[in-house]
Amino acid sequence: MKDTDVSIINIVAREMYVIAAEHGFHSDSPLPGSGKKATVDRVSKFCSNMHGEVSELWEAARKGKLDVPCDKEGCELTCAEEELADLVIRAMDCAVVLGVDLGDAILKKSKYNAGRPFMHGKKA
Repeated sequence: MKDTDVSIINIVAREMYVIAAEHGFHSDSPLPGSGKKATVDRVSKFCSNMHGEVSELWEAARKGKLDVPCDKEGCELTCAEEELADLVIRAMDCAVVLGVDLGDAILKKSKYNAGRPFMHGKKA
């Protein structure tokens, strides 16, 4: 993977932030580039929201509904597609608020993971 291949991630992340902000989700967040840090309370909200999406994905799996159309009218996604998309969108939004270069972080972490031992050295 080339460094330039992940630059689109930051563009998409910024758009996810803009959409969230337009819908009132950033009244208590610092503006990206303002130099202000997100508070622990704000980060806890991001973490709770991402956890919620993971839980919704797990519930769909537990109920055997991963391939069932989601319950949002006009949203032509399966439950699995919707919850995974929500999780990525929330992570991208959080990255923008925290000032994280998500594209670069993913690139570096994937390179690191590629060099790790099988199952990270753990027994299966």
